[in-house]
Amino acid sequence: MRLSFLAPVLALLPAFVTAQYDVPSAPFKLVVLSDSSTLNGTVLYSCHEGASIEGLCTGGTSNPAYSTYTHNTSSNAGEVNETLGASGYLIWVLPGGTFNESETLTLNVNPISNVALPLFWPSIEDSTSVAFDSNGLLNIQGYFDDRVVPIVGSTSYVAYYRWYVCTTYYQGYTYQTLAWALGEFPPENPTCQAVSVKQVFL
Repeated sequence: MRLSFLAPVLALLPAFVTAQYDVPSAPFKLVVLSDSSTLNGTVLYSCHEGASIEGLCTGGTSNPAYSTYTHNTSSNAGEVNETLGASGYLIWVLPGGTFNESETLTLNVNPISNVALPLFWPSIEDSTSVAFDSNGLLNIQGYFDDRVVPIVGSTSYVAYYRWYVCTTYYQGYTYQTLAWALGEFPPENPTCQAVSVKQVFL
């Protein structure tokens, strides 16, 4: 599918995104991989969670603008582990009647839950860096382990794949969405099912 409508949209990425993360990927969709036959192969799409706030819902959409994303990485990142992938911002462009607004993915943390909700926000503040590994799988990387004393740091990053699909609630909206487990233990939300998220270029 040709997505020529994205050309003017991508040109509108804000300066704060293009300055730090100045290498946008080609457009892609996010596909769920799961042992569940009802989830496996479904396409994630941006769903309304508030004013200019979107979650990542399951089930797909007939409008490709709501399931098309880019990944901005940095030309100044230095040496990148190609197996784990380069970290950067996951970008979705909110199409408005008279505007197109670039939004970045942020993990919204509820302090009384170990399940975080990935949301697209119109601000870069607190955005979460993510990567796609050599198999196209979405991950978040870290370099220290605080489960041991003293805390162990590493000279290289480790990729984590703590993605789930859960029934989530945010500001009055209940959906089946992508979620992230905080820590190594299973999510306390009983609806959560473990998944992987694959980048599939358009």
